[in-house]
Amino acid sequence: MLYLFLMVFMWVGVTYVSQNIWYSSARNFYSSVVSRLENSYFDERVIDMCKEDARENGYRLTVDVFGEEGERDARVILDMTYVFPILKTARQYTIEGYAR
Repeated sequence: MLYLFLMVFMWVGVTYVSQNIWYSSARNFYSSVVSRLENSYFDERVIDMCKEDARENGYRLTVDVFGEEGERDARVILDMTYVFPILKTARQYTIEGYAR
């Protein structure tokens, strides 16, 4: 019984740590995308490059640019799926914000 408890406890710990590392990486990616968009003033080529980078990293990126020339903003949404080890169940996460 103790062995089973220790195995479950260890699995929960490993899952928690790996999920936090994975989510932190996604947050860093999201921040870099927002910076790239703001620095390029929402250039369409940069948006396409960011979407391609997101696909390569296993994310789904949505960028909705709105406003007039000189006063543009963008809604940036990063969707991702985390698959729990051993159980192979998936959970969806979304990071959403604005670039100005």
